[in-house]
Amino acid sequence: MSLTSFVLGFLFITTYLTIDIDTQSIKPETNSNPNSEIKWTIYDLTGRIVNGSKASLRQFPYQVSLRETHSYVHFCGGSLIHEKYILTAAHCMFDESIQIQPWMITVVAGELQLWQPTSTGQRRGVEKINVHPNFNSVTLENDITILTLKISFKLTPEVNIAPLTDHTPIPTTICQVAGWGYPNENYPVTSEDLMFVDLPLMSRDLCKELLKNITDFPPGMICAGYMEGQKDACQGDSGGGMICNGELTGIVSGGNGCARPRTPGVYTDIYFYINWIAEITEEDTFLKKKMAIKDESGMEQVMASMILPSIAFFILKYYGNKMDHTDIKTISG
Repeated sequence: MSLTSFVLGFLFITTYLTIDIDTQSIKPETNSNPNSEIKWTIYDLTGRIVNGSKASLRQFPYQVSLRETHSYVHFCGGSLIHEKYILTAAHCMFDESIQIQPWMITVVAGELQLWQPTSTGQRRGVEKINVHPNFNSVTLENDITILTLKISFKLTPEVNIAPLTDHTPIPTTICQVAGWGYPNENYPVTSEDLMFVDLPLMSRDLCKELLKNITDFPPGMICAGYMEGQKDACQGDSGGGMICNGELTGIVSGGNGCARPRTPGVYTDIYFYINWIAEITEEDTFLKKKMAIKDESGMEQVMASMILPSIAFFILKYYGNKMDHTDIKTISG
């Protein structure tokens, strides 16, 4: 048996590893800057839950609300991908083209209603904002950001991690998007309740055709919606996650209005950025399972979660030689 065959065979049968969750109580923490006073401008978000349904507790445990620290006003959504990392949209991190600071953001998890705190809720401050270095605020290309928290969330039935996808789902796949966004584009008030909507993915060709007057639809984008409109995400839902087949697949990014006919919403394709996510999080989000990695040039490689020391020792002993294992933009608070 060749070394390559042995290792590949092992990778296919390796049991996925699990991460022990620290159940120690963590005191809620938020950001503050007593020496600074800033007047925030209400975000004119081009995010895009219209005609949705109320979510139930524990239905979307990964969903977080990003709040303005000084006012506690919700301005964007996000998804918990690790106890210490939040995935959201890059355009949420800018106020009139100026990037906001970490202390300005408070992350709230485990709540269904924006203004009714409960015992299940937790809040955390932000330590670092990792905006994709190639984000374009005009075209919304590379509309993805990872927030590093000061203190990890305590995982509970109401606050939990969304598993990242290892592929881009096929068109017509029904996905779910949740958020506290505007109930429609002409009623600019965020919903008090967490809402969700089911939306079908569209093919790239159809997305390009329907959105040709809005975007070139470059790689890294996916779109979803109904030809007749009526259901969609809307302003205030920006940065929230799209779940397809139980995995985090997209980030609410942009579109033209909300729930308009023949105008699907645009989402950041998480699988396209999986290597960048792994780099920022130092692969913390990938320790639970083996997954295929697709980098931004379209090349694929296989990444195993870990080779058990005993197996590695056996290989080394069997073959008698040593095997070689073959400008991120950040602001810290």
